[in-house]
Amino acid sequence: MWLRWHKQIELMLLMMVLLILGTAYFSRLTPEERRLIELEAGLEQLYLLETAHFAEHKRYFDPTDPAEGLDWRWMDDYEWEVRVTTEGFWLVVRADLDGDGQVGAWAIDDESPQVWSLTDD
Repeated sequence: MWLRWHKQIELMLLMMVLLILGTAYFSRLTPEERRLIELEAGLEQLYLLETAHFAEHKRYFDPTDPAEGLDWRWMDDYEWEVRVTTEGFWLVVRADLDGDGQVGAWAIDDESPQVWSLTDD
């Protein structure tokens, strides 16, 4: 009887160790994936700020303009193309996230907080 319980306990411990190791291995993000997530989250925040600013002031703002824009340190790591009109805005960010020499581009506009990947990095 003890031998049967002993084997079941060993099997359960082995399953728990494998589960923990598998979770730790597959939940790791590469630095490129982490930078992409941060970039997309930042662009979504910019969308929310732009829409809130428009709701209050009836105009959009240029986030790269030092006079009225933002002083976020993460924005300095990217090349920005900003188009702001009275009807809407369009932001394009270019960066080489993985350091392979190919520059990727991501965009967001006044239509939705969805970030579009224009070119892969």
